[in-house]
Parts: sequence; structure tokens; C-alpha cells
Amino acid sequence: MSQIRTSALRLLVGASLFTFSANLVTAQDAQQLLDQGMSAYHQGDYEAARSKLREIVASNPANADALQMLHNSEDALLELLVAGGEFETFAREVLAAARVEGRDKIRDESAAAAAAEDCFSDSYAKRAQAIFALSQNYGPFGAVPLVAALGDASESKRLAAIYALSRMGSNVLLPVLAASHSTNTEVRLGTLHVLHALSLADARCAARIADMAANDADGSVQAMASSISTANGGVAGALANQGLAYFYHDLKLGLSPVENYGVLWTIDGRRLQAYELPQEVVELEMAKHYLLRAMELGSDSGADLALVYASQIAVLHGLVQGGADLNAQLTAQSNALLTINHEDVNRALHMGVDGGHIAASEVLIHTLDGAGGKEWSGFQAALASPVPSVSHSAAIALAHQGDYSDVVISNLAAALSLDAQRVVHIIDQDDRRATQLAADLSAMGIDVVRAKDGANGLVNMNLGINVDAFVLANPLSDLYASRVISTLRLDPRFGATPVFVYANENNGDLDANVVESLDAGGVQDSFMDLDAERERYITIATDAAKTLAHAAHKGQAGAAVAAMSAALSRADSIATYAAYGLGFAGDGSAAPALANLVADTSRDSGVRAAAANALANLYARSGAAVDASIFQSAMMEGDAALAEACARAIGVMAGGHLSAGVSVQ
Repeated sequence: MSQIRTSALRLLVGASLFTFSANLVTAQDAQQLLDQGMSAYHQGDYEAARSKLREIVASNPANADALQMLHNSEDALLELLVAGGEFETFAREVLAAARVEGRDKIRDESAAAAAAEDCFSDSYAKRAQAIFALSQNYGPFGAVPLVAALGDASESKRLAAIYALSRMGSNVLLPVLAASHSTNTEVRLGTLHVLHALSLADARCAARIADMAANDADGSVQAMASSISTANGGVAGALANQGLAYFYHDLKLGLSPVENYGVLWTIDGRRLQAYELPQEVVELEMAKHYLLRAMELGSDSGADLALVYASQIAVLHGLVQGGADLNAQLTAQSNALLTINHEDVNRALHMGVDGGHIAASEVLIHTLDGAGGKEWSGFQAALASPVPSVSHSAAIALAHQGDYSDVVISNLAAALSLDAQRVVHIIDQDDRRATQLAADLSAMGIDVVRAKDGANGLVNMNLGINVDAFVLANPLSDLYASRVISTLRLDPRFGATPVFVYANENNGDLDANVVESLDAGGVQDSFMDLDAERERYITIATDAAKTLAHAAHKGQAGAAVAAMSAALSRADSIATYAAYGLGFAGDGSAAPALANLVADTSRDSGVRAAAANALANLYARSGAAVDASIFQSAMMEGDAALAEACARAIGVMAGGHLSAGVSVQ
């Protein structure tokens, strides 16, 4: 039972939190329902047991209620954990709900140090009470005074610290892993004892223990680590796999939202310290650290590392656009990605496209664009992507390499209409229902990311940058919808994102729109206004227009004339390049739209000048003329560049000389 209890502690801190609302039942009612459910379970009436447990989940028990159930019925919850299926899911929900602290209180190092004093008491009762309180009230920050004690001169104090950290379970795994890199041999030995104890329930310990067994500078540490290591295969491979587990948000080997306090840990001798970073990049940083270490030991993980960097760059860019002061960090990460072997970056692009990492794929395309003038194979894979922003970015990159094939030009033409990509995540095991909704949304130009279970849905959510709506079945094959919703609400990106849940008798009080049925129109109507990050799609359209203008100058953009004409009504940044391109690739059909743009006084004078110059080029090529009075009127507005462009157009078209004299005022 001790191993199962340790598993429960891992789940206590590793599962996702509920988003709590007003209780529909009291704590006493919830406990009574649990008792009734367990009675039915023991009698073999599993359907009745499920019914009682579903009532508890539907009530969204508050933290205090869940903690009371944990204290009163720990053995029952452990039994359900072992049972698997919906019973295990229920137990995970209760364990997760039992753990909520304020972030300010939990980081009080002085209070944690005071609370840790009784962990060294001669009284077993005092020690047990202090360890429990330290874990519950300070979480991973409670490890700081205990790690310091691992290097104490007193053996009894070191042993007490090892015992306390081991009893705190996965709650302290991340700081203990950081402490295992201490230059103090006693601290490393102590953390190794703790990791051994934690490894019985938390497989995330294995890679670090294996690394210490093979590579620690101290023979005693190596010997002990070797005796307890359970890693199969090479150390580098184990480290790489752990890094990927963090990146892909693996439910067992990754980092759960409740463990993410927006900090990572570093050790200086015996002093363990937390350093701040955005919560959105904590897991990515951990993935990067493991992959870098794996590469030091010979792992071929360059492509994986490039994908992690690209994902992190995309996240940081979104945070910067939202007002965060992270420009220096963004620049540093971008430059670091550029230094990775570009063959690995190309492989990462294939992985990004195949895995649906939209924002990361765009970053990788930008990284490879112009790199030695090579037509990387990843560009072709991205060009075939069903995601418009990915295929358009690839087309731009290929055109920069001189590829003006029909598929590239047609893709660039389509990019001119790119406004802002909308993305919907569907998590539904009902294949017929999900397929129909996905098809209808795609027909409306909306990108769809699908998953059949909650685990993969959470992975997609974690790797996504922008999501306009979530559509969930309830229950899913592995999780309740409440679990998924609570997880996404913890993510700052999705706190207000619309969520639809298909109705059933156990939906309870969900932070979502509960619907009997749903169509694509209903999903689209829920979309909120675009944020600043989404404006990158305007940038893609602008880059496509610029690229087409260059292709037109080389006589390669004839197939995009209609698209460039339509783009004259877009933002000035797009329309200016579209006008330039029409001057070299257009025919008489483009003249009216260009003339209307010249005459439109609501538009910027720069784009109107571009249209006038385009009309001059168009006439010289095809003889398509327009009324010269349009140019004459624009010349009177007082803008020098616009007047010059209009005068040139009049001269080219032989529209009539406008004389000017010289006088001294």
C-alpha cells in the first residue's frame, strides 16, 4: 500500500485543478455520495458506483471538500486509482481538487524555513505533522530549507531532511532534480536518496538517476546511482525521451499545470533558489535542458531541440505582442535557433508540419528562409500543409529561392486574402459528429485541430498558440470534460476562450456552453475579436504581396493578377505591393481597380502613388488607359510623391501637358 500511497501523492500534485464554482452539494453530501459509491463498488454494482461518483464530479467540489474526502477516504481513493477507467479518473479529480494554495503564501521562504524546523524533531508525531504541513502549505518551495540540510555537518539532520523530502513526494521533484546538480557531494548524495524514493511512483526520476550513475564526478555518487538506476538503454536516450515528454505535455512524464509555479530552480552549493520565467515557457525550458544534456552525451536530438526553440519563440512572440517586456529573451532564443545545424532545422520543420505545430512551423520556415539559398525539403512539406498560414509561409520562402512554379504562385495569390486564421480544437471520440463539424468549419476557412481523447486534446492545447473555441464531448474516453476545461482555464491564453460541451445528464456546473447539438455557424458566432498576435497573418499577406510583386517584375506572376487586383482593397501594406505587381503583370482588367485606388482620398497617399505608377507601367505594356482627370485631381492635393506619380502617368498616357511657370515670391 505504501507504493500506492506515493502514487496518490504524485497524482495529488500532478493532476490538473478544477475551476471551482458554487457547490451544488455540501461536503457532507459529497462524502455520503462517495461512501454510497464505494459500497456499490464493493458489491460489484459498478454502474451504481459510477452514478454516485458522477454526481460528485458534477458538483465541482471545492478545495476544502475534496481535502476532507481525501483525509476521510484515502484508502477508497487509492482503491479507485488502481481500478482504472472512470474510477481512476474520478480519484484523480478529487486528488487534484485537494491541492490549492495562494501563490504569494507558498513562496514565503522565511515561513517555510520556520515550518521546516519540526521536520528535525525527535518526536515522530511532530515530524510527520511538520512534513505534511510543509508540503501542503509551501509545495516545492518547502524543499529549500530541507535541501540546505542535506549538506549539514550533522548526519542525523541530513537523514531527517532526506526522509522529509521523500515523504513530500513529487511535490518537490523539480527542486530536488535541480539540487542533484549541486557542487556539494553530500547534497548530491542526499538528493539521490530522495530521487530513489520518489522513483517508486514518479518515472521522471529515472533519466537523472541514470545520468548520475554514468557521469557524476564523485565515485560514491556514481556507485549508489548505478545500484538504483532502472533506466533501460542509453543515458542520452533516456534524457532525450524525458525532454520530449515535457515538450509533448505527457500526462505521466510531463509537467502538470499544478506543478507550474512560473519558476525553475538552480543550486549554489547548498542554497536552492527559484528563478522566475513566464509560466507558458516553463515546460519548454525543461524540455530544452534535457535535450541539450542528451546532445552533450551523443544523442541525435538537434531536430527535437529546434522544434522546442521554435515553439518557445512563437510563445514569446505572442507574449511580447500582448505587452510583456520579453524582447531581449525573444531575440536571444531566435539567435540560438539560427545557430542549430540547418539540416536539423529542416528536419524539425518536417516534424512541425507532420505534428500540427502551426506557429512553430512558421518560425522554422522563417529560420530557413534565405539560408544559403537552398530549397529545403521542409518547404515542400509545408507547402502541402492544409493550414493556410504554414503553406503560405512556405510559398514565400520558396519564391525567395527563385521557385515561381504554378503551385507557389497560386499559393501566394491565396495568401493575399489571408486575414487572420481562426482555429478550433475538437476533442470528441464520436468520429461521425467530429468529422462533420470539422468539415463544415474547414469549408468556412477555419482550421481544425482534432483529438479523440482528453490526453491528446491537452497536448494539442499546450502546443497551440491561438484557439478561438474548444468543442468537447463529456465524458471523454479518458477524462471528464471538467478536467480538460479546468486545465485550459489555468492557461493564460485560454482563460476566456469559448468552450462548448455536448450535453449529458452529468455535466453539472461547467465553465462552458453546454449544448445539445452544435453547428459550424454557432462556433463561429462565439469567436472573440482578434488579439495583437493574430495580426501576424496580415504580415504573411503583406510578405506574399511583396513576393508576388518581385515575381511580377520577373514576368512570373501572371496567374495571380485577379488576386492582386482584389488585394487593392486590403490594408495599405498589402495593397501597395499588389499595385506594384499589377504594373508588371496586369492587363486592362486591372486598370479600373487601380484608378479607383488613385481617386480614393481615404487611402494613404503612398498606396495611391503606387497605384498611379502601376497604371503608367500598365499603359506602357498593354495600352490600357484611364481618364487623366483622376491624376490631375490627385495632383492638386499637395502630396509631392503622389503628384509626381500622377504626373508621370499623365505623360506616359499622353494625357495632356500641364504647364508650370517659375516666379519669385
